Amino acid sequence: MTGDDWKPFFDSMSAETYLDEGFTRNTLAEVDFLMDVCGLERGMRVLDIGCGPGRHALEMARRGIRVTGVDFTERFVAFARDRAAEEGLEERAEFVLADARDFVRPVTFDAAVSLCEGAFALLANDEDNVRVLRHIAASLKPGAPFVLTTLNGYRTIRRAGLDAENRLDPLTMVETWTPAAAAEKNSPRRYTLSGRHYIVPELVKMHRDAGLSVEHVWGGTAGNWGQRPLDWDEIEVMLLSRKKG
Repeated sequence: MTGDDWKPFFDSMSAETYLDEGFTRNTLAEVDFLMDVCGLERGMRVLDIGCGPGRHALEMARRGIRVTGVDFTERFVAFARDRAAEEGLEERAEFVLADARDFVRPVTFDAAVSLCEGAFALLANDEDNVRVLRHIAASLKPGAPFVLTTLNGYRTIRRAGLDAENRLDPLTMVETWTPAAAAEKNSPRRYTLSGRHYIVPELVKMHRDAGLSVEHVWGGTAGNWGQRPLDWDEIEVMLLSRKKG
């Protein structure tokens, strides 16, 4: 299973529907946080991998950051490009239609982010996920920061078996489930989604193998970011790392 399993899901979703989800409602505070912990200043270049409709990338561009957003969903990229054009942000906000496993621009960016399972946790095997991290590291200048938020494997384990619709394989830590719309008997699109869940030591090792040194691990659940300890049962974990060298 790969990130391609998610394409029918995102291809069927409009940008407006995505942006109406509850976890998308704290963009301003989240960008405040990113500006602070990454030390971002006007004119810096930031890579946003799995940018979706560009909510973080566009807000950073409004603050004078030069952003490249990358996503594999055509309608999300088109929406972000249109919004950038409407706001006169084309010179600061670039949006690229590409797979996170393939995108790399060597030693280009002052910082990078991959947020809210935009690219990382949607890939069900370790090789793909490490490949994403390696390409991010290769795109960063030495010492540049990278912020990742991904699903909290501790919570997944503690909740295993409580939801009959979600199935966690204890040998692979891959969770699978079928969206409600796809599960309907007469649905024209029947598909199953999957994602790899990690605990913190695994994430730290994967970063290290990709050339990134983890400096902090924080609670990263959307809408509740902060430089605070990770809670066992929160949805997402956040890692702040830097490119080695």
